[in-house]
Amino acid sequence: MVSNEYILRVDEKGRIVIPKEVRDKLKISNSVRLIVNESGEIIIKKMERNIEKYAGYFRVDWSKLAGMDIDEILNEALKERSEKWLRDILT
Repeated sequence: MVSNEYILRVDEKGRIVIPKEVRDKLKISNSVRLIVNESGEIIIKKMERNIEKYAGYFRVDWSKLAGMDIDEILNEALKERSEKWLRDILT
């Protein structure tokens, strides 16, 4: 695998810009995963489309859900939440 290296500027708010050629090549739209490993390296990974549509809506460790059916997980969570809500209002 061929690696490319980029020097990126970090602005005063801690933001970086992923070069357009990289975004285009990897088909990155609006969300990526940032991982800090044990040796202090930062890894930025493309998010799969099924996870990406929910990024930012929930405070979740998305890395633990990689490869899982996110729609199924969210439907189950909504079902559990609605059951709890019904128990709360009926007691």
